[in-house]
Amino acid sequence: MSHVEYEDVIAVPVEEVFAALLRVEDAPRWMVGLREVRNVSGRNQGDTFDWTFQMAGKLTFHGQTVFAALEPDRYLREEGSGDLTNAWDWRLFPEAAGTLVKVRVEYVVPGGSLIGGMLDKLFVERQNQKDLEQSLANLKQLLEG
Repeated sequence: MSHVEYEDVIAVPVEEVFAALLRVEDAPRWMVGLREVRNVSGRNQGDTFDWTFQMAGKLTFHGQTVFAALEPDRYLREEGSGDLTNAWDWRLFPEAAGTLVKVRVEYVVPGGSLIGGMLDKLFVERQNQKDLEQSLANLKQLLEG
């Protein structure tokens, strides 16, 4: 699996950041490439939601994510399957300025190991890093107002 990671401080309490992460139906407003979230079964460990993701403005993928681990206001792990395999680890730390948000995304590049590996080195990893940074910046702007 490949991975990207990023961190930033959002100037709101951890409770607000965690609540925003659980409102997955709002995630297309801030997450780059996420086009739709539907069929949200709940907000607890083991609950799921379906999604549609678009990469590079052309490739459309569908899948389902499960809330695999959840520690309120501290940690959230989301594991996605379907057209894209991925895992998102969100860690939240209270700070005087708000919340330090650390996120790590592990993913498998579609297209097989040889093609996927070449694509990853040439394009996908750089684009995923850029999209993750922009997504966190979008979330920050949304929450800070």
